[in-house]
Amino acid sequence: MWKRRMAGILFVLLAFAGIFFIGRYVGSDELEVTYYHLYSPKITGSANTRIVVLSDLHNREFGTGNEELIVRTADLKPDLIIMAGDMVNAYEDNLDIILSLCESLMKIAPVYYGPGNHENHLFYEKGSPLESLLVEKGVHVLVNRAEEVTVHKTTFLIGGLTTAPEGYEEYGAQFIEEYEKSDDFKLLIAHYPSLYYEALSDAQIDLGICGHYHGGLVRLPFVGGLYHGDTGLFPKYSGGMYRLPHSTVFVSRGMEDHSGFPRINNRPELAVIDVNGRQEAEFPNKE
Repeated sequence: MWKRRMAGILFVLLAFAGIFFIGRYVGSDELEVTYYHLYSPKITGSANTRIVVLSDLHNREFGTGNEELIVRTADLKPDLIIMAGDMVNAYEDNLDIILSLCESLMKIAPVYYGPGNHENHLFYEKGSPLESLLVEKGVHVLVNRAEEVTVHKTTFLIGGLTTAPEGYEEYGAQFIEEYEKSDDFKLLIAHYPSLYYEALSDAQIDLGICGHYHGGLVRLPFVGGLYHGDTGLFPKYSGGMYRLPHSTVFVSRGMEDHSGFPRINNRPELAVIDVNGRQEAEFPNKE
């Protein structure tokens, strides 16, 4: 009888622990900071360049006025802040959230913004002044073009490829042809990971940064993302860092979802990529 009672108590405790774990981690919508390391022989000396990546915010706010997101980004002490697109919603006219966020982030580090499909809809379908308003605040908005910046004596050529895969040949191929000729560290913001399925699969790009897939909505252990409307089940590059023949691609899991389907085991991601000339273990850590 005593053993049965103890077994029952133990079962209840384990059940509560399981519920707590599922609620706290699997179903959590709290912001998560992830860390990655990228080795590159192009980095001068042993200086570390820290890149913080934000993607697919979709007008969400973490704290009033995105205070939590701003403070946590500042605590990471980035050298560069990369926005990989869909920071706004195409069906909303509210630009205050992204403009206020960028104004605060610009006080921390230079902000480079590669528009996604939602920004492109605002730019070209609705005639939104978003691009010019961002530029007025000092944000580097990269629409099929690149800019040089020197960080710790290393020159980075930061580009933005804004076309979807189906429009690559018409709108992006010429830009990439010229972009690849540079010997600088090439960091390319390209919102669509599927550009690397074919068009950029053999491209000479040191670091590609993408978003768009929202981590596949549901993250399965040892498998990755479950689904995105563009690709169906199991997107090829759904979240994390991937090695290609001549490139490294990082795909952000994003920070919000606007499909109405909950993110499961897929917390909103604020990503950190440390780039330096040291060949270290390149496994992500999580906060």
